[in-house]
Amino acid sequence: MSDIYARLAAMLDGGTGRQGAFAPGGWLFGDVLEAGQGELRLACGGLSLTQGDVKVDRGLSYTWTEDEGQEHYLRAGDRVLVLVTADGQEYYVLKKAVFV
Repeated sequence: MSDIYARLAAMLDGGTGRQGAFAPGGWLFGDVLEAGQGELRLACGGLSLTQGDVKVDRGLSYTWTEDEGQEHYLRAGDRVLVLVTADGQEYYVLKKAVFV
């Protein structure tokens, strides 16, 4: 596994071969289920998380009241990169994830 992208993929899937599988203390992908007007709900690591369960990078917003098409707005259907602490207790939404 000398390819850097293969190593990154292995880290992201927790070594299970399933992208987004739960692996405490690592990186996960999450799916935004609901966002806007101060509400945030996402699915990540088999859990349903709300704005009270996660910390969101200040470069992203779920508090918008009218969707003006801003790139930094989180919306239902967005994929996000989430950092999970080693004890699996804290979740940090860092960036939107784009797959090409």
